[in-house]
Amino acid sequence: MARLPSSAAPLAAKWRKLAEGRCAEKGERLTPARLAVYAEMLARRRAVSAYELIGLLEKRQERKIAPLTVYRHLDFLMRTGLVHRLQSAQTYLPCDHPDHAHESQFLLCSSCGHVDEVESSGLEALLSRIADEHGFRPDNAVVEVKGLCGTCADGQPD
Repeated sequence: MARLPSSAAPLAAKWRKLAEGRCAEKGERLTPARLAVYAEMLARRRAVSAYELIGLLEKRQERKIAPLTVYRHLDFLMRTGLVHRLQSAQTYLPCDHPDHAHESQFLLCSSCGHVDEVESSGLEALLSRIADEHGFRPDNAVVEVKGLCGTCADGQPD
């Protein structure tokens, strides 16, 4: 059985219950292997690549893990709304709002790598209106904005 990272322990009960609920809503099961991937991501609380996850899992479980297996688990976690994929960085991030379906907007710091997930109903409405005006039906409307986070911007000379 997969062991959860100790750094995920404080979050484990809350997020595991939420994850199990999301999976049950979709008629899916949160297997120990899927939970292990999700827990590693929660323990980091930052965007991670699939290969970084593989390394973390192999170290924790002391065995080789096939990349395809981790990609399948990540696909599952994305389908259930527990994880987002950042296209521009080719990384994955635990959803900050997994209790409801939403389109996400991300603020990515190009200096330190920090990512903020934000929800803007105004931006969603604007994108929807623009799509309607063009007769376009988007599959999703993920927005990634690159720049400097507050901490890095404060350290920049004017």
